[in-house]
Amino acid sequence: MAEVERLKLKREVMLKLIKALIDGEELEKVSEIVSMDPNLSLRLLKFINSPYFGLSKEITSIVQAVAYLGYQNLKDYIFVLLTSSLLKSADRDEIRNILKQAFAMKYVAEKLLPAHVDEAFMVGLLAPVLKEVDVDELKKILQKAGVSDNIIMGLLDEGSSLYRIKEFTKKLLDFCERVARNEQVDLKDTEGLTFSDIDDICKKATKEAESLISAL
Repeated sequence: MAEVERLKLKREVMLKLIKALIDGEELEKVSEIVSMDPNLSLRLLKFINSPYFGLSKEITSIVQAVAYLGYQNLKDYIFVLLTSSLLKSADRDEIRNILKQAFAMKYVAEKLLPAHVDEAFMVGLLAPVLKEVDVDELKKILQKAGVSDNIIMGLLDEGSSLYRIKEFTKKLLDFCERVARNEQVDLKDTEGLTFSDIDDICKKATKEAESLISAL
């Protein structure tokens, strides 16, 4: 793992940054928060200048990096870093699988729950954290970051739409993996998605996860 990837990030700064992005703070304020953690600044500049974006000219300032990424993409990136920091024992393969689940949830939500696509991605990222972090502790962390109640419900409330999307996505990914192994398998409830839709979701999620993990 590269030296930059070993740098420990300050959770308080990440939570403050997520809240600022959700609240739509000014670009200068957001950039100022990023700069509170030199390690986060280094990670962000490494990310923005990676082949994932294919920039022709290197970005060297935090303000430029934030402006180029945009608030939504920056929020997604910080959530990935937050998840990685909460899963202390996770290796790159595990993070890749988590990203695959998050992207798959996003693409499923685009079809079934379009008003909550961004929240679906967050739920997909954070769901594995519950294996290592106490529920009440995770709630406190998310509330401090100012995330919507929909995300917390998607993680914990079996009756919520996002929770159901999360469980369906798990079955969908398992189905795709077994098909890839040429196993006889049947997905009884496709939630109205065609098998072409399902295949496309799995392929896109795998591709996005692979691309992003190489840039982290």
